[in-house]
Amino acid sequence: MAEKSNSSSDDGYTIEEAVEIIDRAIQRKRSEIASLEKKGNRLRNADKKALNNELIEYLRSDMNAYITVIADMSDDETLLEGIDLDADPVPAPSNYSDYLDGLSADDLENEQEAEELRADYCDGVVEDMCLQIGESALRSKQMIKAMLEDPYAMEQLGEIIFYDDYLYDLFRSISEEKPKEKKKDKKKKKKD
Repeated sequence: MAEKSNSSSDDGYTIEEAVEIIDRAIQRKRSEIASLEKKGNRLRNADKKALNNELIEYLRSDMNAYITVIADMSDDETLLEGIDLDADPVPAPSNYSDYLDGLSADDLENEQEAEELRADYCDGVVEDMCLQIGESALRSKQMIKAMLEDPYAMEQLGEIIFYDDYLYDLFRSISEEKPKEKKKDKKKKKKD
């Protein structure tokens, strides 16, 4: 994931390098969209025209997704002007593999690098959000109560603990301590 600093990301890219790779993909897609639009004006076959338009729509959506990542990486919200952030995802058209096959080796490498950087960055953003939500939830008595009443939440929490050796060992040691503490408390009360 690319981080919002000049340091290297998990992939070994600095933020500047990641932005440069993604920006190259954006510029290429702009050029390709312009070429496809010109081609579309010359097409007469309705099916071919529809496929061409689907590819344009997909490339435009893909390009906008890259722009939102760069805007977030560089904290530059001005890049988002004119982009519908609430737009529904556009499915890849049936001729997308033909599009990829038509890319030069350099362009294909750029496409794959940019796609990987975007995916890693988005995964990192989601991880950060989940971490913040988790911390806030565990600090809220109301949320803890709600989670205790939700079997799915309890199952997910139990699964996390079960598959993490450290957490599971800690859980077991805490679970074993509690009965001993209760017995000691009862003995103290009887002495008083």
